[in-house]
Amino acid sequence: MTEARSYFLPYQERWIDDDSTFKIAEKSRRVGFTYASSYRMFKKCMTRGADFKQFVSSRTLDLAQEFIRDYIQKWCKLGNVVAEGMYGDNVVVVDPEKNITAFQCVFPTGARIISLSSKPEAFAGRGGDVFLDEADLHEHSDDLIDMATPCIMWGNKLEIVSAYRVDGTKDTPFAKLVADAKKDNPQHASLHRVTIHDAVAQGLVEKINEATGRNRSREEFLKEMRALVRTQAAWESQFECKVQDAGGKLLKTANYAACELPPEEIAAIEAAHPNAPRFAGYDVARHVHASAYHEYIKLGVTLYLVYRETFHDMPFDAQEKFLRGKMRRREKPIARLAMDSTGLGMQMAETMAKEFPGRVDQVNLESHRRHELCMLLRDHVDNKRTYFPADDSLREDMSAPTLYTVTTGAMRVRVPQFENADGEVSHADEFMAAVLGHGAAEGGETWTFAPEAVDRSLAASAPADGGRIGMRDDFTSRRLD
Repeated sequence: MTEARSYFLPYQERWIDDDSTFKIAEKSRRVGFTYASSYRMFKKCMTRGADFKQFVSSRTLDLAQEFIRDYIQKWCKLGNVVAEGMYGDNVVVVDPEKNITAFQCVFPTGARIISLSSKPEAFAGRGGDVFLDEADLHEHSDDLIDMATPCIMWGNKLEIVSAYRVDGTKDTPFAKLVADAKKDNPQHASLHRVTIHDAVAQGLVEKINEATGRNRSREEFLKEMRALVRTQAAWESQFECKVQDAGGKLLKTANYAACELPPEEIAAIEAAHPNAPRFAGYDVARHVHASAYHEYIKLGVTLYLVYRETFHDMPFDAQEKFLRGKMRRREKPIARLAMDSTGLGMQMAETMAKEFPGRVDQVNLESHRRHELCMLLRDHVDNKRTYFPADDSLREDMSAPTLYTVTTGAMRVRVPQFENADGEVSHADEFMAAVLGHGAAEGGETWTFAPEAVDRSLAASAPADGGRIGMRDDFTSRRLD
């Protein structure tokens, strides 16, 4: 059996070795959990007596047959074992009244594997080890789990394996089981978690190369796979073990994806409309979070994000100089800037409003205005009236805020703190810059774009000493466009 064990990847071996009563695998699609589980079942059937039964639930009857025909048959042939029904041709009626059938494989020991579709009623009145494959993707996963659980009360095992639903939420039965296992773990579940990145780090690509005859590097494989997956939600849920929150996200994943354009396409639109009015939003921060700047052009009722930048540990005077540079420039000046005037941002927003009268909105993000502007941004996204450059870090930031209901029944927006893909602590800083930018655009233009008006504005706001508008370099700046 040593040769067979070396065949599996480390995370598969850990799953095969784990003999816990209740096991959960939160995993990427197509990384071999069902395959490893089939080997574990084969081993059990070869060492248990005639009373042992292993139930397997797949999403469809075709998959139930495939489990026996493709997986169990392979282990039987490798072990030189002849089992009745190992070719997926032994169909048994599990429940005549409900017309529930299954594929059964009977081993020389008398032990059996009974592979069913996802009908929860199939588990009524039965006992044995249970394996639920891709549980979160089943149409009635709540009933399936509830009906399968009593099967193990006389000393059997329950194994639940799944990726997350693309259109799921944190409230699906599988997602709740995983969340409970990560917290107080009242069910004493043994939790396994394997993302596509974990699997690749443990040798998945080399296994795939061996099977396909290709010679891709790990980086090439991940890049190719990400390019094949149509949406970020699909990539996160199916490969990165990230629960989607389709019920709670402020910006629905599918709607935001429809508002993404290649950066070069947005650049071409900007170049074709050099005189389009420009609006900007600026979220102020100093140490823990980043300051974030968004600049939009407006064509009709539609906004395009043409420039974005974040700053970490940027001194306040340097932040003011950056904004002055945007407001004073002769070409493509900012018509209106909306600034965060909450806490740290209050003094800076007040200073900028005095320096550029009528062109700077001071927005208290702890007031009702924050909710109004968040819903304004949502409306733009839902109706495809804003376009953003396709970018993973921006998408992650924009997808963080969620909706929740307060005791009065009113909806509110929660902006969580999280660690972004670059390992930086973020408070959805770019999201807040986008909210402020949309608020600025809602306010409209307050001045003419005629050259003489620009000259007058520049002259009025020029430094008294005639000095050049500059930037300090003792902070981390990241241009993101």
